[in-house]
Amino acid sequence: MEITGPLNIGVLDNDTGGRELHLSFKPEFRILNLQQQSEEFQEFIRNLINEIHKLDESDANRQGMMTILQICEQLQAHIDANELPLEETIVVNIQSQSPFGNIKISV
Repeated sequence: MEITGPLNIGVLDNDTGGRELHLSFKPEFRILNLQQQSEEFQEFIRNLINEIHKLDESDANRQGMMTILQICEQLQAHIDANELPLEETIVVNIQSQSPFGNIKISV
C-alpha cells in the first residue's frame, strides 16, 4: 500500500503484539502557512476517501487505508487549530486484536 500526501508513514511491530504507525509531516507541508496546511490536509483526506472507494472490500490495503483515514480525520482539527508540532513524529499504537477500538495517538 502506498499513500501519497503530506505524511511519511512507517509501520513497526511492537513488543506487545500490536503495531505502531509513525507519522511525520513532510518538509514541504511544514513550510506552508496554516491555511494552506489545512486545505492541503483536507484535500489529502478527500483523495484518501476516493482511493478507498476504488478498492474492493476484501482488499487488504483497504483496512490499512481506513486506519490512516480515521487517524487523519482526527488530526484535521488539530492542524486547523495549529495545535500540532509538525516537526514531531506522531506515534499511533494499534492493538492487533481490535484495530479500531484500540488506537492510541501520542506525539
